Amino acid sequence: MCCASQYFDIQMNKINIVDPVSMLSPDMKLFELIDSHPSLLSIFLRLDISLPFGDVSVEEICRREGYPSDLFLMLCAMHLSSTYRPSDELLRVDMLKGVVAYLRASHRYYIGYMLPHVASHLDKVLEHCDMISERALRSFYKDYVGFLATHFEEEERNIFSLIECPEARVSSDFSMLEAPHGDIDDRTNDIASLVFKSLPEQVPTPLRCTMLDHIYMLRDDLRRHSDIEMYLLRPLVAKFKNTK
Repeated sequence: MCCASQYFDIQMNKINIVDPVSMLSPDMKLFELIDSHPSLLSIFLRLDISLPFGDVSVEEICRREGYPSDLFLMLCAMHLSSTYRPSDELLRVDMLKGVVAYLRASHRYYIGYMLPHVASHLDKVLEHCDMISERALRSFYKDYVGFLATHFEEEERNIFSLIECPEARVSSDFSMLEAPHGDIDDRTNDIASLVFKSLPEQVPTPLRCTMLDHIYMLRDDLRRHSDIEMYLLRPLVAKFKNTK
């Protein structure tokens, strides 16, 4: 499987590509997981899981937090690989609550942490811009944040709230799940394009690169978010609706 994060195992002058997803296990130590994949720390932030002391395993920390370890590892796998898709037989209806909790937490993570973090770097960039460039980029970013906030609110109201309503199983319209998320990706790329192409030359390259780095991190995380909705939430909702 080709994936976004790969290991290279060099033996006898040969390079073997090792899929990190295949190395995930509930028995692995939590430190080993984070040490190998520091980007997964954001999952702990979203789920409000306190990092423990000692050699605690993934299974043990999930049991302590009341979160299914197999679902936790699916989320880890989807963050590590843009091509990982959980097979249908691994998906259980009782996972739906955990997926919704994670997606809700991700919305809070974007609004409360990632977007303000990008904004703080934007402020540093704008210190070196003329008034016209500053107003244009600040207005564009404000509209972008508002667009994301509206999208998240619609998902909370039209999908998550219905899932959490017991009588909504059969009668509810979950058609919003079918809507593509390409507009979010396009708008995020537009911001990157503005930073890359349109800022005045006097903006220092280190500031510009740092800003771009955080924008691309946000874009990639939002892509994983969309994948989780598409390949975890959507099939689980289908199972949910068909459960009597």
